[in-house]
Amino acid sequence: MKTQTRKVGVAGSFQNQMMGNNRTEPIVGKGATMLFYSDRKPYEVIWVSECGNKCKIRPMETEWCGEYCGDQDYKYKSNPEYSTESLEWNPKRKAWGMVTYRVQIIKALKSKLKKEYGKYDWENHLPQGFTLHNLMDADNHFRYKLIDGVTKRYKQFDEVSIVFGYASKYRDPNF
Repeated sequence: MKTQTRKVGVAGSFQNQMMGNNRTEPIVGKGATMLFYSDRKPYEVIWVSECGNKCKIRPMETEWCGEYCGDQDYKYKSNPEYSTESLEWNPKRKAWGMVTYRVQIIKALKSKLKKEYGKYDWENHLPQGFTLHNLMDADNHFRYKLIDGVTKRYKQFDEVSIVFGYASKYRDPNF
């Protein structure tokens, strides 16, 4: 059983903090509610791994159907065109998290070069004659190409607060 634990009383709405401490698990076809500071966003679970430690969720389309300004009545609809997000269970952190991957200069290499050449000149001493500029992708964005011995693909885990089993939208009218 996966039990998410959140520290209560730190920040955000008390209700979202309490909802963040739960034992819900993803089930394909059921909803999911991502909890933010005071708002909530509806998702649908579209895939769950066999072991239940990984899942893919997709935001749901919402249409407000309230009568007055503060009404929180919405209609929910699946939209296959929305992009999916991958979540993984981390038993050590007791939390679900979004998993992404980034290509970066190998951390040990960067640390070694900074120690040897200083924090401002290290980038002029990359192996194989590389510079930060020619490590970038074709669009010259700050995304590096994967180059053996220079860059590495690192996993990034960003904790989320989520409740599985239903989809719900809530927009705090005070903000």
